Amino acid sequence: MNRRTFLKATLGVPLATGLASTPSFGAANRSKQRPNILWIMLDDGRADALGCYGKPWARTPHLDSLAAGGVRFETAIVQNPVCVPSRKSMKSGHYAHTFGLTAMGKPTATPAAYMKRAHEVPNLLNAWDAIDMAPINIGKTHAYRQDWAKKRDVGPAFDVLGRPRSKLAKERVKETGSSYPDVVTKTHGWAIGGTVPFKPEEISTSKLGDLALQTLGRLTTQDKPFFLRVSFHAPHVPCRVPKEYMIDPETIDLPLPTKEELASKPRFEREQLHVYAGAPDLTLEQIKIARGTYYGMISLVDTQVGRLVEHLKKTGQLENTVIAFNSDQGFQLGEHGLWKKRVFYEQNVKVPFILSCPALLPKGKVIDEPVEMIDFVPTLMEMCDLEPPTSIDGRSLMPLIRGDVNSWREAVFSEIDHSMSMYQELRHHSGRRVMVRTKEWKMVWFMDERADGKDGSLYNLQNDPDEKINLYGQPRYAGVIDYLERLCYEWDRGA
Repeated sequence: MNRRTFLKATLGVPLATGLASTPSFGAANRSKQRPNILWIMLDDGRADALGCYGKPWARTPHLDSLAAGGVRFETAIVQNPVCVPSRKSMKSGHYAHTFGLTAMGKPTATPAAYMKRAHEVPNLLNAWDAIDMAPINIGKTHAYRQDWAKKRDVGPAFDVLGRPRSKLAKERVKETGSSYPDVVTKTHGWAIGGTVPFKPEEISTSKLGDLALQTLGRLTTQDKPFFLRVSFHAPHVPCRVPKEYMIDPETIDLPLPTKEELASKPRFEREQLHVYAGAPDLTLEQIKIARGTYYGMISLVDTQVGRLVEHLKKTGQLENTVIAFNSDQGFQLGEHGLWKKRVFYEQNVKVPFILSCPALLPKGKVIDEPVEMIDFVPTLMEMCDLEPPTSIDGRSLMPLIRGDVNSWREAVFSEIDHSMSMYQELRHHSGRRVMVRTKEWKMVWFMDERADGKDGSLYNLQNDPDEKINLYGQPRYAGVIDYLERLCYEWDRGA
């Protein structure tokens, strides 16, 4: 299905009335021109990497300012805990299982119809073509790469193992005699912590910020609205940061698992996921360095956000620009004995999500209702007077923002098929693992007959927000488990 067919068949035409004639914040001051969109995205960015989510050591003043001047979603859940299917869900408005791409890795016996669907499901971002706002991408694409009007990138200077890739990195390594793999994981050797002998402006994050600023400079001189996405590679591995941006590890107070906690976890997590993560063998000092590095990388992204916002202020475009900030999924930092992703703890599935636009949105509003990231693009569509297709799973969050509804979904979901993993240790005796989360409960289980049992975990998020006490299998919670399983089956069949 090409763009023209997609727009005609599923998106229809721009709304005749839209937000300008419906109750909305700032409607009286709204320009007749559609708002600009500046979508800024992290890669592997967890919610608490931003200070506005409550961690005092997170150094993100520019993003915190955006949240204070706009809308922050306290619990925004991704539909897959790994980048490619998560981004495809976000851009299509569909759950991953509806188009078959539920993991990133090797093919399995997935039905041919699902794989065909995975390639054909339309990209919601093409809707902006119809109103002459074709999105431009700076940075990482991942999913629908062919659909961007223009795209440019600045790749990391080191690969995931800490080996130099760029000319500058190779020269600097030659000068110093080290590739700076300060902290690496055991199984796969991912570079997860340390400093590099670069000035902040030499780091790829800053160079991507330069490219974004140049592009924004051109877009703000034109006489029509623009759609620019800036997708940073940070804080994805290799996790390295200039020493000026390293967050003091001694200020970071994140939990470490006890033996009792680890013993209560599901078999798949205790065995296969721990091998994948390669984290239990890290020393406390290494864990601290890696954590300081991670938060420091996001602080450097925050600096680039500040540059972009300042340009919008100087050009008078800030009032009518929707600035959206989010991530594809989070990152484990040693909690529960795990590192990186592919799990369903809050650090992995809960991402930062901020929307700011003085002309359209309230100031300093926090949405506590759990939402899903399939709702993100439909929300942008409504803000631009585009009608989201009724065929998708996602829906606009504007009713929540306006206060027209008191509740949203009964539960939110995420999923991954480990049998499709690129990592061999995750493929055996596994399959599709599903998370269902309500305000009170979270359950993770194998919703797949190929796996060795359900191998579940159950957490009461109100009493145990750190997800340390696994209640799965305890007879007194059988009713809760039955209820959550029912929600999963209803969700799976699209009910």
